[in-house]
Amino acid sequence: MSSAWPPEGFVYGIDVARFQDSDGDGTGDLPGLETRLDHVAGLGAEWVWLLPIFPSLRRDNGYDVDDHESVDPRFGTLDDFASVIDACHRRGLRVMIDLIIHHTSERHRWFLEARQNPASDAGDYYVWADKPRDEAGDEPIFAGEEDSVWAFDPDAKAWYHHRFYGFQPDLNVTNDDVFDELVRIAKLWLDRGVDGFRIDAALPAMKAGPGETPADAAQFYRRLRARLSDARPDVVLAAEADAPPHELNSITAHEQVDAVVDFSLNNALFLALARGQAAPLYTALGQLDRSVQPSARLNFVRNVDELDLAQLTDAERQEVFDAFGDGPDDFIYGRGLRRGWRPLMGDERRFRMSLSLLFALPGVPLLMYGQELGVGDDPTAPGRDAARPVMQWRPARSGGFTTGESDLVLPAQRDGEFDFAHVNVRDESTDDASTLVLTRRVATLRARAGAATKPARPRILPHAPSVLALNLGGCLTLHNLGEAPAEVFEAYGAKPLLYERWNGHRLGPFGFAWFRS
Repeated sequence: MSSAWPPEGFVYGIDVARFQDSDGDGTGDLPGLETRLDHVAGLGAEWVWLLPIFPSLRRDNGYDVDDHESVDPRFGTLDDFASVIDACHRRGLRVMIDLIIHHTSERHRWFLEARQNPASDAGDYYVWADKPRDEAGDEPIFAGEEDSVWAFDPDAKAWYHHRFYGFQPDLNVTNDDVFDELVRIAKLWLDRGVDGFRIDAALPAMKAGPGETPADAAQFYRRLRARLSDARPDVVLAAEADAPPHELNSITAHEQVDAVVDFSLNNALFLALARGQAAPLYTALGQLDRSVQPSARLNFVRNVDELDLAQLTDAERQEVFDAFGDGPDDFIYGRGLRRGWRPLMGDERRFRMSLSLLFALPGVPLLMYGQELGVGDDPTAPGRDAARPVMQWRPARSGGFTTGESDLVLPAQRDGEFDFAHVNVRDESTDDASTLVLTRRVATLRARAGAATKPARPRILPHAPSVLALNLGGCLTLHNLGEAPAEVFEAYGAKPLLYERWNGHRLGPFGFAWFRS
């Protein structure tokens, strides 16, 4: 494991396009981001994860990458990127960017060369067929938006494979030339000051396509680690891997990657919240502990995609849908919910408890921009954009995000419960009861407890099944996942470091408390 991991702080994810616009063109940019880094550092973050910054038409929020080696001109220049890196490092922030190994866009120079001759060396960067080949389990990621994993290219007069959108042809990572290119790209960004990478779709990328021999994930990431460590011994690799714990073990057991973005614990958390019982979360923690050590787990409640519940059974998923979905427009791809974290929770008390719980769970917290404020969403926005608001800095027309007009500003951000007037950094910074202040407090408690390197011991209390008790480093934490009060005699009379709805022996509905253990 890299000496730079695990952090005492947490990881803060930023969509540059939606964070801060410096020039009034309606799109966030790198110079704008640089002006807001004091806010990020002040939260207690230790890592900044920048969502894709590469040239792209942004049909898939930048993951439809046209060029792995450059910065999208809308975001700025490579000099602007260098300035952001320097500014982060001066504040003690490390930076990770996405390493997109699963696919490119159809506009990428590799694909432009490949479509001229699919049988050429360049053609072998992708997966081609004379006609679509169906295989069990080989289905579109975006069910309902894509009908097939094959698209016909009229120039190549052949079909190419794509698990994501049709404009995102899959890379053949079993090809050594592709592997070498990915290593070259990663080293290029390391030379530019990046400290690590979030590897998008890390396990799906290992399967090249129907009939192809899949790459061995453990071997692939072991080789990647070795090659990148030659350039930067403390490089950090975090793999996005929506898979059960036993599959995650293949890439964490021998520290091929430093961390996995953990969907299984995320899914168990929502099932536990739906039931108002700690048992699903307790069981998931036990299963993870046998496969992936806590320091190698990157925990989140909501990212800026859909709430993907693929780890649950059909019946369990329906429980979560019933508890958190308001109607058919909330559901997406047959597996998830597209609402944002704060609106999903409904009750503000449940949201604040879940925010505290994120920082109490064994592992490293991942917080996306704006979640420290309790930002809302907009169900009228198409698809996953519903949960992708722009950052809300002050109570102004566009929340301080831009001085111009922006198509990225959601209508609900101008009017409603979570609009700029009600939810913004300026006002929350000085409000002791705000979500922003709570975020700073739980981040500080977690860091002081040494939670990054000390073991955690979860417990369910027999007389309070809605409460998850966690001994985390130097803290005992209690979180009531239910809407009824719960008696907790184990902490009777103890003086809490931080609490909401705790009276010395009872946790109120969605109450929580942190104690020195």
